[in-house]
Amino acid sequence: MKIHGVKREWSHPIFCMKKHYCPYCNERLEKTKAETVVNSESEEAKNYDFSNGDGFLVGNIKFIRTVFRCNKCDKTYTIKEVKENDIAINRRKQDWRDYNVE
Repeated sequence: MKIHGVKREWSHPIFCMKKHYCPYCNERLEKTKAETVVNSESEEAKNYDFSNGDGFLVGNIKFIRTVFRCNKCDKTYTIKEVKENDIAINRRKQDWRDYNVE
């Protein structure tokens, strides 16, 4: 399969630089790249953004995005999932602090 272009999806770069931990085993998550090749005319294409400046990318496009991986339990998380986990962890910490103050 010939690749006609590459698009790097950048989202939340400062958030990616912080330390994040697995919600299951509490191991530190490692940043990795996930690559997906999508044809612009396929059914899967509606889930991806093929815009490029003033035009659109056509053909087989390789999308590269940052994901987080736990080496201990071998699970992979998207940035959105890691954000949701961090919010839940912070809420639990706050609830625990409020409970112990009383």
